[in-house]
Amino acid sequence: MTPEEEQRQIAQIKARLSAKFPSATRQTVDDAVNKANTHFADKNIRDFVPLLVERRANETLTTQVAT
Repeated sequence: MTPEEEQRQIAQIKARLSAKFPSATRQTVDDAVNKANTHFADKNIRDFVPLLVERRANETLTTQVAT
């Protein structure tokens, strides 16, 4: 996966999570996704990072925001 493709997928994750958690501010969603993405920043195999980022950010938002 290219870095550009990974960033495109991260942007899509932010959009999906913003729709899933409408009461969350854009900053809250961005922070959760960015924190999750940072967690995986040093991993060499990047193909599954977007999926892992989405799962981790979803867990964070689930505990922070009432749906």
